Amino acid sequence: MRVLIALALTASLLPVSMSAAAAATTSTACPSDNVPATGFSDTRTSTHRLAIDCAQWWGIVEGRSATSFAPRRDVTRGQAAAMVARLLRTTGHEPSDVEPAGFEDTDGHRFEADIDALASVGIVTGTTSTTFEPDEPVERGQMASILTRTFEGAYGMSLPDGDVPFDDVSADNVHRSAIGRLVASGITTGTTATTFAPFQDVTREQMASFVTRAASVLLVEGVAVLPEPRPAADDAYASRMRAAWVHLFDGTLKTRSSIQALVDELAAADANTIIAQVARRHDAYYDSDVLPRTPDPTVAPGFDVLDTLIELAHAQGLEVHAWYGVAPTDHRVYDDLPAPDGWILSEHGRHAPEGDRWVTRSHNGTWSEYLDPGVPEVQEHVAEVVAELVERYPVDGIHLDYVRYQAADRGYNPRALAAYRADTGESGTPGPGNATWTAWRRDQTRQIILDARDAIDASGRDVTLSAAVISWQDGPVGADRAGFRQTAPYTRTLQDWDRWVREGSLDVVMPMNYFRAHIPEQARWFDQWIAYERALASEGDAEVVPGPGGYLNRPDNAYAQMRAAMGVDGAAMYSYQQPTEDHSRDIWDRLARTRWAYHPVR
Repeated sequence: MRVLIALALTASLLPVSMSAAAAATTSTACPSDNVPATGFSDTRTSTHRLAIDCAQWWGIVEGRSATSFAPRRDVTRGQAAAMVARLLRTTGHEPSDVEPAGFEDTDGHRFEADIDALASVGIVTGTTSTTFEPDEPVERGQMASILTRTFEGAYGMSLPDGDVPFDDVSADNVHRSAIGRLVASGITTGTTATTFAPFQDVTREQMASFVTRAASVLLVEGVAVLPEPRPAADDAYASRMRAAWVHLFDGTLKTRSSIQALVDELAAADANTIIAQVARRHDAYYDSDVLPRTPDPTVAPGFDVLDTLIELAHAQGLEVHAWYGVAPTDHRVYDDLPAPDGWILSEHGRHAPEGDRWVTRSHNGTWSEYLDPGVPEVQEHVAEVVAELVERYPVDGIHLDYVRYQAADRGYNPRALAAYRADTGESGTPGPGNATWTAWRRDQTRQIILDARDAIDASGRDVTLSAAVISWQDGPVGADRAGFRQTAPYTRTLQDWDRWVREGSLDVVMPMNYFRAHIPEQARWFDQWIAYERALASEGDAEVVPGPGGYLNRPDNAYAQMRAAMGVDGAAMYSYQQPTEDHSRDIWDRLARTRWAYHPVR
């Protein structure tokens, strides 16, 4: 009966149009605005990542777990049958009235029903009349024939004939015609321009590309429709961070009504995290015994920004991460404001008595407004701020900013130099390029992170520790530490955040990828950093959430950069107040419609 059905279908095959053949690319079946990311951590660097995510969206493939796809593992004959059967089901072409195929080795097998269904219309055949060998790998040549017969047996369609440009597919290869048809249809381009590797086992990532390109042909021919564009609320992608930085340099966080408007807009935008500045320059906009109350006249006396934000954000399911800037102590907005008692700027800034200063100094003796990470009191102070926040407020996260030096010639506060000499046994004043001195200063920025980690752990609360970090100019040449050591964060700001991620000191790192997409050099830098961040994200448990600078970009470019960032572990927009160069706010609605624009980086 199976042979008769196959022959009947073959007699009435409809040719696939050349337009459909030309359209058989992954992007046709996988529009970037629609496809949600999976939770697979082992596909980040795969060239087939979009196809893998898309094939799961279509319901064609499954992961081995919620976080693992095993992209380079071989596909078995049974798995191949299951994937093709799922394609038939999702397009409404599943065979009906299926009889058992008679394969003795598939009785009770996980994919028995799928194998029988495909065998019923001649898509698959056994290795003998009674065996199928479902757990043996399927070869690329065999897969070409299976896909060609899928169009014929299930859809009544004939793929166009095509030349075979591959040197390793002999004239007598039984799959040669099928391979030529896949080439003509755009379903395959081979392993290289001149090789197909017909006897090589198909990997799971290759299979994802095969089936999504096949789905593209079906779309163009009008026998399939795209899945629903918005992913389900409980899918793996839903847990990725979708955040916005909200600063204190306008009125957004200054009143209950403005905070409510902020929360409403971000909730509607499908964000799940608000990174809210809670101190501009070591002046608290919350109830604190460590920092003085802000002198900001635009916020009502006693109004607790953090408490109000937590109340309103939690009511709509958004997390609140308290954003605290470590190094800067001054800003022009304070020029005409009274200095609050106990303020770091007054007591430990560049105009304080020299013996009381915590700010840094350059090698040539110039004092700065930045705190010096190597001053022990600075490290203790940051830890006290963090401890108070996690103990006093139900924050979901602590977000540290400016954990760095201004430049490689800074760090010469006498207190820091004394600590350096005590730690290393060195004497004198090292030059900016001294290797021991430079390594010690990198350890000081790291120590601030470690002390914050200890403060959170001591609270007994499950609070996320994150940091905004530098990603200036050229990104790492490679995806390893050697590449990162050549970059500006490591050499200029002495911020070895690659180490912080790899060792797990942070829960989340947020590289500030602030680049203008319309300037070619900066667009190249952005791509380099995103590529490195994707690779780094697969190295450990810490999440890597890039933060594009929307304020530097036109709306389409800001959206595209968010789309690229979401291909890592999530995205954080800087800033909520100005998400695009032209101050337009349509991007929030656009992100909401597409679950934050997920699309893997090229």
